[in-house]
Amino acid sequence: MMIAKMKSSMIPLNHAVLCLDCNSVSDANRECPACSSQALMNLSVVLNRPPAPHAKLREFAAAA
Repeated sequence: MMIAKMKSSMIPLNHAVLCLDCNSVSDANRECPACSSQALMNLSVVLNRPPAPHAKLREFAAAA
């Protein structure tokens, strides 16, 4: 039951938006389902970043 509930509430990062007016996260296209605001920010732009250069060095050191 818990796993089914988690899957139904998951939003892929490339679809997730943050409403800048009410701080709700959804997969809305143009309007926040919670407050009807159109001030939405795509979260993948902020969160889906390439790894920092020092993270690659740690990966290389761990593999050696």
